[in-house]
Amino acid sequence: AAAQQVVLESVAAAGPLGLDLTTLEARPREVIATLADRLVVRAGRVLPAGAGADDADGELRRHPWMEALRRSPFVPPEPDGVDRRVVRELVRTGLVVQRDGVYFAAEAIREASWRVAQLLGATPEGVTVAQVRTALGNTRKHVLPLLAELDATGVTRRRGDLRIGGPRLPNARKGENDSGS
Repeated sequence: AAAQQVVLESVAAAGPLGLDLTTLEARPREVIATLADRLVVRAGRVLPAGAGADDADGELRRHPWMEALRRSPFVPPEPDGVDRRVVRELVRTGLVVQRDGVYFAAEAIREASWRVAQLLGATPEGVTVAQVRTALGNTRKHVLPLLAELDATGVTRRRGDLRIGGPRLPNARKGENDSGS
C-alpha cells in the first residue's frame, strides 16, 4: 500500500504530461500494474486513469511557449525557463520542430514551405539564403536552421548557394502540394 501511494503521488506531482515510465525503477513499475483501475500508461507516460490523451495534447497546445512560437514563427523565442519535459514532449508530438538548436512551431515550417514555394515560383532557377531571409523577415541565425529543415524534408534541395524546389515543395497556391492533394 505504501509503494502504491508513492507511485500515485509521483504521478500526481508529474502534472498533465504524466510521469515518464523510463524514470522508474523496476519495483514502482510493478506497482503500476496493481493500479490498473487508477492509472494508465500512454506513450511511455503514466497518467491518472481519467486523463485522456486529448487533455495532455490540449495542455501542450496551450502552453505559453507554444503560443509564443506561433506569435513569432520565423524568429522563435528560446525555450528559456520552459520545463525540459514540456519541450521534449512538444517535439515528440510534432507540435514543435527542432533543427540545429532552434525550435519552430510546426505551423511555421508549413508556412515557410509555402513562402519558399512562392519565391521559387518567381525564380525557379533557385533562391538564396538572403532572399528567403528577407521574405520571412528573420535573421541568418534562424533562416539557416529553417532551410536545413526544408532541405531535410524534401521541400527544397541545396545546389551550391541556391535552394531549388524539392519533391515535397508545395504548389505555389497555399495549402496544396504538387500532386494537388
